[in-house]
Amino acid sequence: MLRTVLKPKMAPAIVARTWPHAYTVSSIHASRRRVSDQRTNRHNNIEEDDDVGIDPPVSLYARVATTVLIGGGIYYLYTEHGSTIARYLPWPAKQSSDTHPTAVKGQSGSKSKLRAKLAPKSEMSHQEQVNWAWTHPGLYVVGSNECGLVDPLHPGQGVGLRAAVPGLEGKLLRSAAFAKTHAAAVDVDGNLYQWGAGFSADSGPHMPQCTLRDSGITAMAASRDYAVLLDRKSRIRLVRGDNSQGAKQASPTLEFEPRLGWRENVVAVSTGEDHIAATTSSGHVYTCALGPSGNDRGQLGHGPTTTVQPFVFKRIKSERPFSSAVCGGRHTLLLTADGDVWGCGANDFGQLAMGQYSE
Repeated sequence: MLRTVLKPKMAPAIVARTWPHAYTVSSIHASRRRVSDQRTNRHNNIEEDDDVGIDPPVSLYARVATTVLIGGGIYYLYTEHGSTIARYLPWPAKQSSDTHPTAVKGQSGSKSKLRAKLAPKSEMSHQEQVNWAWTHPGLYVVGSNECGLVDPLHPGQGVGLRAAVPGLEGKLLRSAAFAKTHAAAVDVDGNLYQWGAGFSADSGPHMPQCTLRDSGITAMAASRDYAVLLDRKSRIRLVRGDNSQGAKQASPTLEFEPRLGWRENVVAVSTGEDHIAATTSSGHVYTCALGPSGNDRGQLGHGPTTTVQPFVFKRIKSERPFSSAVCGGRHTLLLTADGDVWGCGANDFGQLAMGQYSE
């Protein structure tokens, strides 16, 4: 019979190796039991939450956004379709008998009447006004009729008139411009219409006349003596504001010095009494004199003593790009791309906004 015999000297070594191993195995079993218990508890908690029906928390931002959205929708319906909705309500609209229907709370009756007269509120909604404008195209003018610009059939009658210019009913207009004694408008088909006491030979009753047809016209302006036309090819031409020549032919294209750059286009034109300013897509401004007095006050931006050639555009020298330019009678204002305003020309009434009056 074979027997295993442990020598006394080997026992401590065997125990020393076995004890750490046994400790590790028991630790693993304890960790596994803890993980299993945690999973069981978590599963039980989820089932309890599902049974109770706890909703996820809603942030304050979501609540505010929802309130604003609902309030905005109600305000839109009230302002745009309030009168329509009121007709379908089961109760009649109540109105106070001791106040005027147009009166505003906290205002006197005379003040509210004056406000209603100066800025009457339309009974039509915004969308109804847009639809009405599309179904009633034309040119609607407010102002003096001294030269027959508001109502050419009755020139010299009325101040502060509000009327549709006769002869332009039913026409979709692309642009219109007014000078002191003549006016012009172009429709979507490129037909140019002119009228006014300065245009009519006898300054009597007349109708707007179609004097030119060019489908390329995109914008226009009016000086004292000319209607200035801008077309899709960045060409600028002139048509006289009087009817001395009968059927009109636009003048040849005005030249630019220096010439426009590659893919540089004229985006806007503005006119004074005797000068023009043209803004390009590259941030340049060109000015042009329409006669000997076109730069008598330095309104072209080249200096009052600079000799300029009429009917030729010349670029204003500047290292800063311009975004727009507008002309007054004898002055010009230019807006730079970074928001500064430059001015040149007459300052008799402080029109250059320099804080002083000068000739």
